[in-house]
Amino acid sequence: MVRLIGLFFYVAIPAIIWFFVFGRSKYKNRSGAGAFFFEDNCLVLNTGVPYPIPFYEIERVELHYNQKELDRQWSYGMWVWVVKKDGKTKKVYYKGYRTAKLPLPSDMKTALEENGLSVVMVDR
Repeated sequence: MVRLIGLFFYVAIPAIIWFFVFGRSKYKNRSGAGAFFFEDNCLVLNTGVPYPIPFYEIERVELHYNQKELDRQWSYGMWVWVVKKDGKTKKVYYKGYRTAKLPLPSDMKTALEENGLSVVMVDR
């Protein structure tokens, strides 16, 4: 049992760390990007390991936020839902800060529309 735990710490944890570092290093636009960024005709959700979704697979993007929270605080919580044409939905929670490249949901909406994506704003 002790050997299994030792093996886990010496093999699995470095492998997981390498996976995260390698996954993030493929994208040049990730730092300070906020909830997502655009690269190679993909919407890339800025998660622990970035999750790219090609534009042609996206039916719409929904931005779920709370306007009261936006009006009163420097940071806010928001959900980004990417609804694909095959009916699947990828949901990502984002803790937003006004220091990001796309600081507010309205800025995100504009950027998405400029890339030809349909956007729905949902004030929860």
